[in-house]
Amino acid sequence: MDIEFVENKKQSLYAYKDDELLFYSTIKFNWLRKNSVKIFDFNDDLILELLSYESPFGSAKYEILFQNKEKTKDIIEITGVYISDHNKILRRTTANYFSLNNSFSYFLEGNTIADVKEKFWSSSQKMSLKIDVEKGEFLNNIIIHILSTRTGYNSNSV
Repeated sequence: MDIEFVENKKQSLYAYKDDELLFYSTIKFNWLRKNSVKIFDFNDDLILELLSYESPFGSAKYEILFQNKEKTKDIIEITGVYISDHNKILRRTTANYFSLNNSFSYFLEGNTIADVKEKFWSSSQKMSLKIDVEKGEFLNNIIIHILSTRTGYNSNSV
């Protein structure tokens, strides 16, 4: 199964499967580096709202302000490298820390769940997510993690 992520000029990200919108995110920038990210489903229903805090000497932190628990699987924590609910932690790792390649993968208990390839020479973000159909139960959390951590990415070097 392939999911495409495309960024618009306002640094919102859109997730598509077979050219059909699944989710999208918006960002409101704050000069104190506490940016508000909202994630919506294809019906324009808000499913998650969070604040991203960027510290000058550490990695970004994310505080969940609102969660539509009917449409999410009770996400309890989001960081730059993982998303967790009450049952599992999905971790994101890059293929090679010393590469110009921005590809990364998601893992559950050491097993690869999905691979993400980013189009490198592009002014706006474009990514492609590949996940096996039998691992589809993890798809929404992976999409939510990408939208949470990559919305506004071009402006804040998280």
